[in-house]
Amino acid sequence: GLWGLVNNAGVSTFGEVEFASLDNYKKVAEVNLWGTVRVTKAFLPLIRRAKGRVVNITSMLGRMGSPSRSCYCVSKFGVAAFSDCLRQEMYRWGVRVILIEPSNFVAA
Repeated sequence: GLWGLVNNAGVSTFGEVEFASLDNYKKVAEVNLWGTVRVTKAFLPLIRRAKGRVVNITSMLGRMGSPSRSCYCVSKFGVAAFSDCLRQEMYRWGVRVILIEPSNFVAA
């Protein structure tokens, strides 16, 4: 088995909704959301066998929107929802799903 998995990869982009291309939304979601889903699904059987844990790093912007950050927010909201669902499904297997939502490092 595998005791732990940390999904920490993430990319961002800036731009107001009106001017952000659909391609930008797709590129950010491909890494932040679909990358997390793919990696988790690939390793979940090993995690379940070891009664391990999955740690997903999102952002405070995965719970609240922010102007000019919609591409990023959409992807991180998705990771938060994925993590909430996975946590409920894995409870019976003794697998912990942890969501870490750091604050704004860009402005710090």
